[in-house]
Amino acid sequence: MDKEFSIDTVTQGSTEWLEMRKNYIGASDAPILMGVNKFKLNDGRVKTPYLLWEEKIGIFSGDSNNAATQYGHKMEPVARREYEQMSGFLVSPAIVTHSSVPFMMASLDGINIDKTRAVEIKNCNADDHKEAVMGVVPAHYYPQVQHQLACLGHDEMDYFSYHKGEGVIVTVKRDEEYINKLIEVEKQFWDCVVNIKPPKKTKNDYTQKYEEWVKYAEGLFLIKQKISELKQQEKLYEKTLHTLSNGENCVGGDYLFSMYSRKGNIDYANIPELKGVDLEKYRKEPISYWKVTKKYF
Repeated sequence: MDKEFSIDTVTQGSTEWLEMRKNYIGASDAPILMGVNKFKLNDGRVKTPYLLWEEKIGIFSGDSNNAATQYGHKMEPVARREYEQMSGFLVSPAIVTHSSVPFMMASLDGINIDKTRAVEIKNCNADDHKEAVMGVVPAHYYPQVQHQLACLGHDEMDYFSYHKGEGVIVTVKRDEEYINKLIEVEKQFWDCVVNIKPPKKTKNDYTQKYEEWVKYAEGLFLIKQKISELKQQEKLYEKTLHTLSNGENCVGGDYLFSMYSRKGNIDYANIPELKGVDLEKYRKEPISYWKVTKKYF
C-alpha cells in the first residue's frame, strides 16, 4: 500500500491535542465503536458509542485517568526503548491523519524516521500479554491497530506487548475487509456527530434498577400509552365534529365549536436572502429530554 497519511505536529497529551481529538475519530475510539471496548471510566461505566458521541459534541467529559492509565503512560518510554532494541527501529510518537477520510486520525506510539514502520505499544496485564506471546492481538485492541493501518496505508505494523520487563512483538497484517467495515461504522458514527444525532444506546448505557424504580417506570409508560390513545381519540372527535359543523361556528347544549386563526410559521427555506447561508452556526445548544420505552436488548 502507498503511504496515504500526513503527519501533524501537535504534541500528544497537550491541550491542543485534546481539542483536536474532538474533531476526529482516533484509533482508541475504534474499539468503542466496534463494541469490543472493555475498559471503564473512573465512575465504573464502560465507554460506549453514545458516551463517545456526547464527548465529541462537548456535553460529556469522561475521566479515565486512573492508576492503570497513569502507569501505562509512565512506562511507555521504557517499553518504546525495549521495542527499539528488539526490532532495530528507532521510533518516535506521531499524529497521523488519513488523506481521503477526513475524520480519521491516529496518535501513534511510534513510527520510524522514514515513515515505513509503526508500532502500537501496550503495557499489558498478564492475560493480554499471554495472547501476544501466542502471536495474537487481544480483541479489544485489534480495531485500534487496524484503524492505524487504515490511516497509514501500510500493509503491516507492529503491536508491542510489554509486561514485567518482557516484550513481545506481534506483526499485524492489514485486514482490508475489516478496515472497510470499520470505516463504514465510523462514517455512520461521524454522521451522528456532525448532525447532533445520538447513536443507538447499548445495554452498557443503562444502570440496572429494581422494584420501586420499575413500579414508576411501568406507571409512566402506561400513562403515556393512555395519553397517546386519548390523542388519537381527540383527533377522531375533532374531525367528526368539524364534519357535522359544515365549516360553521356552532353551538349545542353547553358547548361552542369555533374557528380561530393565527399567523403561519415562517418558511425559512424560501427566504432568498438566506439561500446559501450556513444556519448551523446560529443553532442553540442541544436540548435533552427523557422518555420511557420498552427495552430492546
